[in-house]
Amino acid sequence: MILVTKKRTIKLVLRTRKIVDISNILKNKNFEEAFTKAYAICDPEALTKILYILAEDENGKNVFLSSEEVYDFLDDYRLESKSTFVEIYKKIAEELNEEGFFKKKKNKKELEEMISNPLSIINMNELMQKSTEKAMSKIAEEQFQGYKG
Repeated sequence: MILVTKKRTIKLVLRTRKIVDISNILKNKNFEEAFTKAYAICDPEALTKILYILAEDENGKNVFLSSEEVYDFLDDYRLESKSTFVEIYKKIAEELNEEGFFKKKKNKKELEEMISNPLSIINMNELMQKSTEKAMSKIAEEQFQGYKG
């Protein structure tokens, strides 16, 4: 995937090590979940981190030296291409999907549902763990008080 502005041309190179780096920077072991959350809320900071890691020049070298350069590039790109952050995320999602970096390849409808589904930004495992902890705490409290319902 290539993004072009008057000042700079970048190629987004998808590699497993880069995907793992993105997961770590976004503080989530599950890349698809991390990307989906960022996409769903249209997080410009996460988009900047993603571009910083994925962008290379024609020699395979990192294009950006700082996140400020990425922000400037994004501003230029949005203005010149008349794109929004959502459209940029969508292009990246399509490329990630095409290259097989999600759990399974999705068709266009599934890809759109990925970010439009409000449940997609909820970490179900975390939610279940918290609910279980509350329930266990309640049971322990009742047992401690000698009450059995």
